[in-house]
Amino acid sequence: MLAFGIAPILPVLVFGLVLVWWFADAESGRYERDARDAAQRIISAADRELTGVLATARALAASESLVDGNYEAFYRRALVTLRSLSPERFDVYAIVVRDRTGQQVVNTRFPWGTPLPEGANLQIDEEVIQTRRPFIQDLFVGPVSDETVVYVHVPVLKDDQVTHVLSVALEPKRFAELLQAQSLPADWTAAIIDRADRIIARARLHETFVGKLATEDLRRNAVADEGVWEGVTQEGFPVLAAYARSKLSGWKAAVGVQKETIQRPLKRSLWTIATLGLALIGLSCLLALWLGRRIINPVQALADQARVLGTGAPVVPLETGLREIDDVDRALSTASSELRQREASLRASEGRLRATQENAAVGIAEVDQEGCFVYVNEARCQLTGHAREELLGLHFTHANDGIELTTDCELFQRQVAGELDVYTIEKRHTRKDGAKGWTRVFSSAVRDDLGRFLYAVRIVEDVTERKRAEERQKLLIDELNHRVKNTLATVQSLAWQSLRQGLPPEVARERFEARLLALSRAHNLLNESGWEAASLRKILKVELEPYGTELQRYVLEGPDVDLPPRVAVALGMAVHELATNAIKHGALSVPDGRVLVEWSAEAQDGGTALGITWRESGGPRVELPASTGFGTRMLKQIIQRELMGGLDMQYRAEGLIYQISILVGEAAGAEDKAMEHRR
Repeated sequence: MLAFGIAPILPVLVFGLVLVWWFADAESGRYERDARDAAQRIISAADRELTGVLATARALAASESLVDGNYEAFYRRALVTLRSLSPERFDVYAIVVRDRTGQQVVNTRFPWGTPLPEGANLQIDEEVIQTRRPFIQDLFVGPVSDETVVYVHVPVLKDDQVTHVLSVALEPKRFAELLQAQSLPADWTAAIIDRADRIIARARLHETFVGKLATEDLRRNAVADEGVWEGVTQEGFPVLAAYARSKLSGWKAAVGVQKETIQRPLKRSLWTIATLGLALIGLSCLLALWLGRRIINPVQALADQARVLGTGAPVVPLETGLREIDDVDRALSTASSELRQREASLRASEGRLRATQENAAVGIAEVDQEGCFVYVNEARCQLTGHAREELLGLHFTHANDGIELTTDCELFQRQVAGELDVYTIEKRHTRKDGAKGWTRVFSSAVRDDLGRFLYAVRIVEDVTERKRAEERQKLLIDELNHRVKNTLATVQSLAWQSLRQGLPPEVARERFEARLLALSRAHNLLNESGWEAASLRKILKVELEPYGTELQRYVLEGPDVDLPPRVAVALGMAVHELATNAIKHGALSVPDGRVLVEWSAEAQDGGTALGITWRESGGPRVELPASTGFGTRMLKQIIQRELMGGLDMQYRAEGLIYQISILVGEAAGAEDKAMEHRR
């Protein structure tokens, strides 16, 4: 009951805490932004001060009296300049001039004529002389005054040479005045730190901390141009700090806000919420006790009704006088009736599921952890041709052989051990009648609430026809691959033969395209027969017709001969070369020229001997060539090397005669395979 009373209050308290934390985070962000802004204002004020001093120093360095060596006149002018910088507190500044040896020649801290010592900033002077650029020095202890000062050094030039170094000294209290002018809250801390991490000025206790090294956390965190961190002050107070770095001097301005200042509103709000929360919790607990006494008996009666529901007996509604309890009791009564109805539906559903399994198109089996069948449906029995009684008690590998049997057993053992929940495997099987087949098995483990193996459900699908289809597909792909390779090899040979003899590119391209067209025509003939064979007569006709010759200009005589694909393609290319030569140089180059093509086929052991004669007449007078032309080399390449045949060329005066002899059939098929292997 106490928890019941506290529960409504908790969300309100949590919401209040979230608001407080959100407010605290917002306040922390505001303080962080204010600290950043203050650091930027302080470093900007310091930069303005240094910029003014630097401008004054440059103006004095260009003074004619200083350049001409009239140091007394320059001394008087320097005093006037200092009073203009700070009429009320000009003593916070001093002007010192040293020659290249470091000897002071002017020092406004002493009356004119006072003997002056050598300077102590010889290294800084040397840097200014070498670079000829101004230099803002970090906090420095003066050798004469033994006080901490800050110097701004500028070179004095005469005839473009550095003759002196002019330094303007600023006392740190000048920067402390700048910090005071920012009007920061009393519990905030602000300081200006030089490049060596020493305090130049501080808003609080300036005289105590000037010249001291900054805190370790500031040195560790303030390394960028600006940022924030959490640390402690020199006095040891925890603060949220922000800093900003000067691009002019490299100094940093650091501002710290005490954590106590930031957390004070949070603590005050938390105390308020805690007091209010305790009061609300006490009131809620009293109310919960009063209400609990009114509902405890009806709740007990409701628990008795729930126990009745658990036994499966009918639940009779009660009247307790509390509407909510009565609603729950009526719900229990309704649930009791629905549960009995669902049990009846579940039994009917189990019957339908068993009928579905028995009539499924795929085999379904349940096996124990030993791998033995405890249930099989009708489709599983038909898969191997066994009766249900024969299968029950057998191991699931009873009809398997091959390497898949071992793999299936290993996967099942891993499934029983809990390493696998499901796995799939394809394996061979032997039916009861001796027929072979393939099955695809999907095995799924059934486990109890503790993950222990109970049994496995194995879905078995007959994939014999799919496996056969895959084998047929592989054969078709291999055949396609073989034909594509042959075609590519032919195209490669055409390109090599057309381009290797150094012809002009346009001529080589025309010849290469013509040969590709001849190859295409041969392929078209093979496509008509499904790449089984092509007629020799058709090959001759399609290769001669593109040259515009009339039928009476060539005669084709010979029996019908079908050529296998490789021979058909090669002969098509050979006829193309013969026709091209006849058109350009032979019988078909003149109107009265004729071409007679005769062929014969004789059966021999291992194939058919094919003889082809190309005879030209009526053309220009033929003379024996002085050298072997490209067409002749192409013919020899095709006939002698690719088709492993014979080629006889006769250069008779009345016309060329080409006699080709090749072997077509089983022996030629063996040569095809050998040629493919060489390619």
